[in-house]
Amino acid sequence: MNFFNEDNFLNQFFLFLGKLIALNLLWVISCIPVITIGASTTALFYCTLKLHKDKDISAWKFFWKSFRSNFLQSTIIWILLLAAALLLWLERTAITTMPTGARQIFTYVLTAAGLFLLLITLYIFPTVASFENKTLKLVSHTLYFIFRQPGYAVAVVAITCLPMYFTLVDAELFPIYLFVWILCGFSLTAYADSWFFWRLFRPFFEEDNEKHISA
Repeated sequence: MNFFNEDNFLNQFFLFLGKLIALNLLWVISCIPVITIGASTTALFYCTLKLHKDKDISAWKFFWKSFRSNFLQSTIIWILLLAAALLLWLERTAITTMPTGARQIFTYVLTAAGLFLLLITLYIFPTVASFENKTLKLVSHTLYFIFRQPGYAVAVVAITCLPMYFTLVDAELFPIYLFVWILCGFSLTAYADSWFFWRLFRPFFEEDNEKHISA
């Protein structure tokens, strides 16, 4: 076996891993100001979706290309999501003063609203990365994709949330988990989620509305 052959499996694997590590570091660094998390996440999904489409990309070039072109729209969406999350948290705090019966009802309502907000958050940035439109139209696209394949939505939530949950609850292995997250955890999660997003989005990539994924 020729380990220096470009088509060698190990060589391809390490090239792929290198791209995930580069994307992960770019995402972590660009998220530091917090306000840029939306644009950074859009750029990350733009790159992972292109990895599914083209198999090989320039992580640095495409990440910053998407970051710049989607910055304003993604930042506005991120701020709106933060405001919605804050509102839900304030409502959750307020219902503690309610009678038991009403508190249980509102707890169920807020739980459903929180789950719905989580789905919107997980789907909106890949949608922004893939389609060019006004924000409200992109939100409607997001809702359509969520309900088009409910099984995909369950898988995306599981892939995204379960590793984070185990990271937080396992104090003994937390340093190892943290190292993996910093190295490639976020980009690997985005790449796994993009397997589902790519299959959802691909039928709608017509030449007249296809955005950056083909560029």
